[in-house]
Amino acid sequence: MTQLYEQLFRRKSFHRFTKPFKPLSTEQLDTVKQYFSLCEPLVQDIRTLLRIVPVGQTTCRQGEYALLLYSERKEGYLQNIGYLGEQLELHLAKVNIGACWYGMGRPKEREYEGVHFVCMLCIANQDEGSFRTKDSLLNRLDAKEIWEGEDMHLLASVVRMAPSACNTQPWLVKEQDNTLSVHRVFRKRGIIPPS
Repeated sequence: MTQLYEQLFRRKSFHRFTKPFKPLSTEQLDTVKQYFSLCEPLVQDIRTLLRIVPVGQTTCRQGEYALLLYSERKEGYLQNIGYLGEQLELHLAKVNIGACWYGMGRPKEREYEGVHFVCMLCIANQDEGSFRTKDSLLNRLDAKEIWEGEDMHLLASVVRMAPSACNTQPWLVKEQDNTLSVHRVFRKRGIIPPS
């Protein structure tokens, strides 16, 4: 994971892909599959699967392909598949493949090889300049709104860049006695209601 650290500051959600984009090659798609197989899960004994299909085989209309993430339904499966998917998204940014989590998207097959569809990312090749730079304007909360404790300038910048649905950043990280605790916070931003 440490090799992906810099991608936290480079990645962005491509709600609109810059067109025309160069079609993804078979080699690129094979590399994506191979990388997913090497991603480190949070929970070891949950079976997961990545399928790559043209976006036309889903309800998604952005990008060229959809990365469909499937999982066995066990305790912790949602966190596990999200963690795997985010590792994959950071890798995609590293190789100039733009991605966007497509939360409302659905594939034609909700179940595949005994595992259930959980979420998808739509992807397309993008120019290197399309990604965020450290100087880019960010749609992020100030660090003081998501961080309490010491070391605000070191770790808070990373916490601030963590991806979240619709950029809601529904968390507060508290640092105390060399321990971090993460709390869910309900804010007015976003379209997702509190559960």
